[in-house]
Amino acid sequence: MHRGFKFWLLKFLLLGGLWVAPASAWATEPSAGEQTLTVYTEDYPPFNYAKPDGTVGGLATERVRQVLDAAGLTYEIKVVPWARAMNYVRTRPDALIYTITRTPRREYGFDWLVLLAESNFHIYARADETRAVTRENLEAGMFTATCVSGDLSCELLVWAGVPVGKITPIAKMGTGDFRMVLAGRADLYISDFAANRRLRKAEGYATNLTKPVMRLDSRAGFYLASGLNVPADVRTRIKASYEKLKASGEYQLVSSEPSSGGGY
Repeated sequence: MHRGFKFWLLKFLLLGGLWVAPASAWATEPSAGEQTLTVYTEDYPPFNYAKPDGTVGGLATERVRQVLDAAGLTYEIKVVPWARAMNYVRTRPDALIYTITRTPRREYGFDWLVLLAESNFHIYARADETRAVTRENLEAGMFTATCVSGDLSCELLVWAGVPVGKITPIAKMGTGDFRMVLAGRADLYISDFAANRRLRKAEGYATNLTKPVMRLDSRAGFYLASGLNVPADVRTRIKASYEKLKASGEYQLVSSEPSSGGGY
C-alpha cells in the first residue's frame, strides 16, 4: 500500500506538471502574432518619396524608421495618394501616417507620436507677380489660388485669407498646383520652403520661376501620427522610443531650412 501510494502520488505530480507547463511557458513567451503596422505617406520630397527600387526614402522617412526600429515594432511603409492615407489612418487599427502637419482642426482626431520637422510654409506666386500679397488683398479676392484636393494646402489658403470661391482644388497629379500657377491658371499656391525647392529641381524646373511672397505664421510641424483606434500600448511604445532617442541625443529633427551650402 505504501509503495502504491507513492507511485500514485508521483503519477499525480507528473500529470499535474504536464498540465500546468503550457501555462507557464505561455507566460514567458512574447506575444504571438504581434500586428504589423502599415505606415502611409505621400510623395513629398525631400521628406518622403518612392525610390526607383520600390523602397521609400526621404529625410522624414529616416526618422520614422529610426524610432520604429528602436521601439522593436514590425512595420512596412507605403506611398499612396494623401486622401487614401488619411482615410486609412482614420479607420484602420494598424495604420500610421507621416508627414502630417499638426493643426487645430486635426488636433483631436490623431495621436501625435513623433515630431519629424518644423514646418516652414510660404505662399508662392510667379516670379513676375508685382501685386502686393497681403492678407488684406487676399481677403479682398485680388488673387486666385490652387491646391491639391484633400491636402493641408487647401486649409492653409483659407486660413491665410483666400476666399473659398477663389481657390481651385485639383487632383493629386505630381505638383499640379505649381504648374497651374506657372501656366497662369491661378496666381498662388502653398508649399513648404525646402519641399518647394527640392520638387522644382527634381522635376527639372528652375527654382526662380516662382517666388515666396508670404510666410505663414503657423509653424505647426510635420509629424508621425496615428488614429485613435491604434492600440494604446503600441502608441505608448512609439512615444517612449522617441523620447529615449531624444534624451540620448541620437534623434535630430529634419531641418526644412536650406543650409548655407544649398542643401535642405
